[in-house]
Amino acid sequence: MTVFVCIDERGGMMFNKRRQSRDRRLIDDIARHAGDAAIYISDYSESLFEESEASVICVSNPLESAREDSFVFVENLPLYGHLDKIDTLVIYNWNRHYPSDVKLDIKPLEVGFRLGDSYDFEGSSHEKITKEVYIK
Repeated sequence: MTVFVCIDERGGMMFNKRRQSRDRRLIDDIARHAGDAAIYISDYSESLFEESEASVICVSNPLESAREDSFVFVENLPLYGHLDKIDTLVIYNWNRHYPSDVKLDIKPLEVGFRLGDSYDFEGSSHEKITKEVYIK
């Protein structure tokens, strides 16, 4: 399974039950990465993909519903209990510090991933977004 997450500089994902930020080019990058495959997302994330060409499957818990060869976008769910299914973790870093009360619950290098690729790109709302692809 390939999982996509967005975090700030301190691993924050959400604040007060809301996403920290959103970016159209980041969503386009997720769609390109997944290619023709569907991306499992939560109902909460559906609005992010409305204008995207991505094929999405909205479910209440995408990590529970997705198959091992699937693509999953996660905004507010813990990953730790699903590490046995995740073979690729794509982290988009906003390169900013936002308030957060939900954080990414793993450190990729500490749970068996290695950094396969990392590069920066310009988003629609962020001057620089760093994409890191971790592989088991």
